[in-house]
Amino acid sequence: AIANPDLTWEKNCALNLGVDLSLFRRVNLTFDWYTRTTKDLLMSKQLNSISGFGSILTNVGEMKNTGFEIEVRSSNIQTKDFSWNTTLSVTWSKEKIEKLPDGDLISENLFVGHSIKSIYGYKYTGIWGTNTPQDILEAYGVKPGFIQIETLEKDGDGGVHKYSTNDRQVLGHTNPDWIVGLNNTFTYKNFDLSVFAMARYGQTINSDLLGYYTAEQSVTTNQLAGADYWTENNQGAYYPAPGTGSEQSTVISALRVRDGSFIKVKNITLGYTFPVNISRKALMEKCRIYATAYNPFIYVKDKQLKGTDPETNGSDAFPTFRQFVFGVNLTF
Repeated sequence: AIANPDLTWEKNCALNLGVDLSLFRRVNLTFDWYTRTTKDLLMSKQLNSISGFGSILTNVGEMKNTGFEIEVRSSNIQTKDFSWNTTLSVTWSKEKIEKLPDGDLISENLFVGHSIKSIYGYKYTGIWGTNTPQDILEAYGVKPGFIQIETLEKDGDGGVHKYSTNDRQVLGHTNPDWIVGLNNTFTYKNFDLSVFAMARYGQTINSDLLGYYTAEQSVTTNQLAGADYWTENNQGAYYPAPGTGSEQSTVISALRVRDGSFIKVKNITLGYTFPVNISRKALMEKCRIYATAYNPFIYVKDKQLKGTDPETNGSDAFPTFRQFVFGVNLTF
């Protein structure tokens, strides 16, 4: 990379306020609020190829982060044979770029007033059908079975024009607005049960899995079996008509961007610890058997993501899946 003589350190100004409370000897609450402003953000900026260098490290602007975190730990029930404890955590955060010296940097995906982790592209609104008047299809330069996107107004045309790169917009951001975690643990005599659930709300994902269908007509490109693609008898489909991919390759990426909000039960564990007198007969101090279910339930807000796990932000590299594990803990 090329050297930058004007490069400076990032500068951070932060304020944190926290409160710790203990109530009725059963409930403990922690609250933290923060705001942080970062100036002279360090960013690797792409250079024109004629420079002979790919990028340069530079200071590009100012960003602000604001949020809070709440954790509540409670001992709900405590008796000789039974106990129930709960931990609830809630996090809200918002980040936005306050300033950029030269305005929006589209090549770097940086936009004033938006998150540094924004997704920029075409907004999918459906598939054009055969009931659309021919003059409308011609005005947008499309055919029945083509992807319909939200077009932006240009020169007072009301957004009625052939698709262009000027129709791209900020579609969301990959970092969630809200993260919630809920853990419950129960014990009854020698049995123990724990259930951990989590949720993320307000995140947008760019799904690799949804991008597998490209509508291309090619002997070297496989298409997904069972894809909900458009035909004259299936006009409410999500994907465009087969064989049209090369004619609308510019906007095919709109299929991938979806609302990634979800709720999932991340794990459930049920265990049993044998009485000490039985363990010691087997020359052990402790013996516990257990069964754990990982990701047994996932609810997604966007039906197009059904059957996938938005926790990976749409990546197909490390898919999460249901697992069932049985094990034994032995202490000698």
